[in-house]
Amino acid sequence: QLQHKTTMARMHVAWRLLVPLLAAEVNSFSSRPSLSSFTNFPTSLAMSTTTDSWQTLQSAASNTPVGSALDQESASRTAGTGAAFVQNKLRLFGADEKPKLTLYRDHAGWCPYCQKTMLLIEEKRIPINIELVPMRSYGDKPESFLRIVPSGLLPALLVETSDGRKQVVTESQVIMELLDSWHPVEDGFKQMMPSEEDSASMQRYRQLSNLERELFSWWCTLIFRPEGPSFGSPGMLGKLMGKSSEPAMSGAMSG
Repeated sequence: QLQHKTTMARMHVAWRLLVPLLAAEVNSFSSRPSLSSFTNFPTSLAMSTTTDSWQTLQSAASNTPVGSALDQESASRTAGTGAAFVQNKLRLFGADEKPKLTLYRDHAGWCPYCQKTMLLIEEKRIPINIELVPMRSYGDKPESFLRIVPSGLLPALLVETSDGRKQVVTESQVIMELLDSWHPVEDGFKQMMPSEEDSASMQRYRQLSNLERELFSWWCTLIFRPEGPSFGSPGMLGKLMGKSSEPAMSGAMSG
């Protein structure tokens, strides 16, 4: 009760101080000029007729130190010699010939299985072509990709053999193991996978790979299927990845 009385007393004092200030502010309006007294006040905004073209703006940006550096990096990436970047479409690493490998990966850079495949490629410095494909959550996959990979799974590796034949490999773990074996230490590449002769390391590798898949599967269940895996047919993740029917976890999301 005492606290209530103290609060009310403070409010009363504040109000007595505020009322004169409000009265003075209201009285001041009568001495201010009205909007109609401004005879030259513009009634509309004029459109500029001297807007620079996009080419002019682009040229001006390129003449700045930052713009020049960005242009050089963009040209390097197009030539396959730039830094690692999610939108790269060619990685040469000093190779003179056009690569016979093409990796199809997500264009947004958030698919973990595409990302880990690219990490191996960058670490081993494997020359490769890259095609960017939208995941289902960003729209339909292009028909040109579906003709090569009817399942629509990402990542996918297109291999062009010496006799001109083309083969497609899916599943990120299989792709990574093949890329590592096709580019051995003897040819100047870094070894990323344990050798088959090292049984203890291979067992550890399999355990960690299975753990990664299990963790990601549960993460997807939490994010996309909080009520449980039986979300419907096809499943939500199957729809995102482009599959027509999927009783449980999408194959693409499990590797």
